[in-house]
Amino acid sequence: MKPKLDEAISSGGGMSRAAKKRAKKKKKESSSQLEGKRPAPYDDSDENKNCDNKPIDLLKNNDIGATGKKKRKKDVDGSCFNTKFDGKDNQEKLSSTKPLSLSEPERGKMLCPDVSVSEILQLRKCKDESRAEQLEGMTATQRAACLFQAILAPITLQEFYKDYFEKKPLVVTAASKKTKPRYNDLLSLEGIKVLTQKKSLYYGRDLNVTNYKKGEDGIKRRVTLDKISDDDNYDGDESQGVRVENSELWSNYDNGCTIRLLRPHKYNDAIQSLLSTLELEFQCMVGANAYLTPPRSSQGFAPHYDDIDAYCLQLQGSKRWKVYEPTVKLPRTSSEDFTPEDLEGIKPVIDVILEEGDLLYMPRGWIHQACTLRENNKHSLHLTVSSMQQWAWADLMEITIPEALAATIESESSVSLREGLPQGFMDYMGVQYEETQIENLPESLKQNAADEKSSDNKAKLRSLLREQFREEAKKRIMEIAKTACEMLDASVDEIAKRFLSERQPPALTTSEAAMTSKEDETADENPILPNTMCRLVRPGIARLVIEDKNAVIYHCSDNSREYHGNPISPLEFEMDDGPALEQLLTTVEPNWIFVNDLFHDTIEDKIQITQALYDEGIVAMKQPEDIAE
Repeated sequence: MKPKLDEAISSGGGMSRAAKKRAKKKKKESSSQLEGKRPAPYDDSDENKNCDNKPIDLLKNNDIGATGKKKRKKDVDGSCFNTKFDGKDNQEKLSSTKPLSLSEPERGKMLCPDVSVSEILQLRKCKDESRAEQLEGMTATQRAACLFQAILAPITLQEFYKDYFEKKPLVVTAASKKTKPRYNDLLSLEGIKVLTQKKSLYYGRDLNVTNYKKGEDGIKRRVTLDKISDDDNYDGDESQGVRVENSELWSNYDNGCTIRLLRPHKYNDAIQSLLSTLELEFQCMVGANAYLTPPRSSQGFAPHYDDIDAYCLQLQGSKRWKVYEPTVKLPRTSSEDFTPEDLEGIKPVIDVILEEGDLLYMPRGWIHQACTLRENNKHSLHLTVSSMQQWAWADLMEITIPEALAATIESESSVSLREGLPQGFMDYMGVQYEETQIENLPESLKQNAADEKSSDNKAKLRSLLREQFREEAKKRIMEIAKTACEMLDASVDEIAKRFLSERQPPALTTSEAAMTSKEDETADENPILPNTMCRLVRPGIARLVIEDKNAVIYHCSDNSREYHGNPISPLEFEMDDGPALEQLLTTVEPNWIFVNDLFHDTIEDKIQITQALYDEGIVAMKQPEDIAE
């Protein structure tokens, strides 16, 4: 199936800004933001490697702004704005809570190890009042660290990032009865059955049905039982997908097939909250698939490796996993299926049975396969949480280097890349002219080669010309590299915009939501005043960039749970609004800033800018009397 991917940016109008410099909402042209494709959230099937998982490159052939210039104007002095907000005094006096220290030795030790994921996500009320109070007093960043720690426990965050992250797999066993149910309330077999009964699900878009079994030739292969449209004109559009028949689905399950739910967070609040919170910890897009495999040695997928870091949370039942050394370290694309013959003679580095509450972490590239146990009647349900997909230095360089090359070519101060190539360079450059190292020759030829090299003037001249050519090329390459370094901030803004268009909408806690426009039923009765206090509702959900000599804010507040389900709608402001916007976006919990302390000409401007961000759900607001002493 090839689901149609909505454009990340839509065209259209927005809010009026008028003479008082009021903020206006502008939906940017999709053509200036989307060229090519970027990867959809983790999906390891071959079919979906060719559809959902095809890269959707927001940034290829794209500009920082419609001007096509990566460099920022000199009048902003390498930053967004000349005036940087300090706000130290106000932030100190307006802190509503004393945050727990996040110094490295204390990360992950903020809660006792048996805290459940559900408690941290506020899906279940804490029985321990002191723990509930501690959770309530945490910032979103601290809560995200605690969530990840609860998933890893008893491994600490420091141990994980130092010894395992991107290095080697990790198996974490639920060591006690208290930690065994730590993933409860996320998903269950019963919940999946209810979902398939109540929702209209489609093959390829919402789920896959797979089996790993022997073919007529005796070789085991993965077979996908997804139904596809009989329409000869079917072009992969989701609207023409085949709806899942519930009875047929569960009949296939009873016959040994694995049901894989794609994007379970689309329908499941608990998983969506989990992903949204982990995105704050990982600082990259986080996706998920759920795998339900029937008992008695059933296996849905062939051995393979993925282009994501996988965190496999065993929710119900048990499953045996075999993990093998990678053939490619930290690959950028997933593998084809391996056959049993491919792994013949290769011993797994991990051969383990995961039970309820256990975790298996695998960095990108580690080959793996899994099946339920032959000797018991337990089904297996696990959730694979994915991160780091196309989030490497290479992805940043793919943005930076082409733009740096283009800028260097067009430079007004240097013509080095526009100069002609040296005359006759093809007579001494190329593989056929590459000098053979004497030490690599057989012993019988070494002396002859040495004598020829010392007496051949033509060879000496060729060697000199080759060296000169390399030096000239190196100068020009370094010129491009220097330009690329000057563009790094702008390139990071571009990759950040991509992240904001792909990530989950923020799953706000009750207390966070109460301070936003989406939950404020008395907004009309409590207007924004000079002494109103504001801050970004959650760190990282919005970013300020410069485009077309305007200050533009990208945010994920209106994102869909489904990948690119909603077009991203940037907010456009005038450049002189920039310092105030920067203050609002860099003031995060537990700090607050008075509206009156924003950098702008008039109090009307300050209020109108704050109102625009508050209406969009980006900024949280409190009146002074609401701040706890």
